[in-house]
Formats: sequence, C-alpha cells, structure tokens
Amino acid sequence: MIIFFLVLLVVSLMALAAEMILRSAYKIDNFGVDKYWLDFHGKTIPFEDFFPHNVFELLIFILAFSAFGLILSGASMPAAGSVFCGLIFGSLAIYSKKHLFFNIYVRAKREKLPKNRPDADDKAVCREEILDGGYGSIEFVYKGRKYILPAMSANETDIEAGEEVTVVHREEEICWVEKINEELREVEED
Repeated sequence: MIIFFLVLLVVSLMALAAEMILRSAYKIDNFGVDKYWLDFHGKTIPFEDFFPHNVFELLIFILAFSAFGLILSGASMPAAGSVFCGLIFGSLAIYSKKHLFFNIYVRAKREKLPKNRPDADDKAVCREEILDGGYGSIEFVYKGRKYILPAMSANETDIEAGEEVTVVHREEEICWVEKINEELREVEED
C-alpha cells in the first residue's frame, strides 16, 4: 500500500508543481479546465465544499490523500483504515483551501472593492454561466485587480461563460447583467 500512496504523491506533486509554474510564468488564471464539475445553484448545500470541483482542487485532494495515507501506512495502519482516513483528510484539505486559505489570501493580497463598484454600464466577463434566470458569477476588473461577484441575468437570458457583459444594476452583493450584444440590439431597435 505504501507504493500506491507514494506513486499518487509523486504524480500529484509533479502535476501541481507544473500547474503552479505555468500559472506564475505565463500569468494564466484559467487553463480552460477550472470550470466547476459539481455546481449546485446558489451554493446552498454546505457538504459540496468538501469535494474537489476542478482539476486544481482534484490535485490538492490527491496530494493530501496520498500524503496522509503514506504516513498512516508507514505507521502500520491497515490499508482500509489508511485509505478511509486519507479520504477524510483530503476532504478537509479541500474545505480548508476554500475557506481558510482563500480568505487569508484575499485579505493579504487584495484590497476591497469599493461599494459603488461595479456601477451601471461597467463591463465584465461572465465567469460562471448563468442559466434560466439563475445565479452565476462575473469577473470584474477594477484598477488592474480581478474581482469575482455573484450575478443574475437582467433579461433572464442564458449567458455563457466567457461572454462579455454589462452591469445593468447592482443590489447589495448581486449584479444584474446583460450581454453586450443584447445591449446593442436594444439600441438598434430604438
């Protein structure tokens, strides 16, 4: 069992290191595989925070699982126990990445977005698709920094990830947005 955990540890560590090097060297935030796999609308179910949602989180999960499993196997724990405890530890690593480390990173690296931003007619990019008048998220750039905000479609139309949008209205933390081409269509009709 030690060899199993060791192989997983080496492969996940190399893949994670390669991804981090590419992200820092080329300043790429998204390689196209960062879209969430498990996405419950509104993010209201708390147990989803314990599961990996994209490739980056999957690599972190496998790294934590294999490292803890290797330690427990080295301490003469039975294989079933080390796998079970490794799964629990991997889930806790994902939860702490989403809540503890991300919040610390945001506080340390980013300044807060002013309350009047984004304002009406500000441009943004849809980060997480908005379907059937449901919730999604937009990526708003302000003073060279990217901010991710929850959003809804102002016209209850589907907005795909990657499309440019215009903020129509902001109510508390939610932005109401519409596609750029919808805005142009309205102007042409008038």
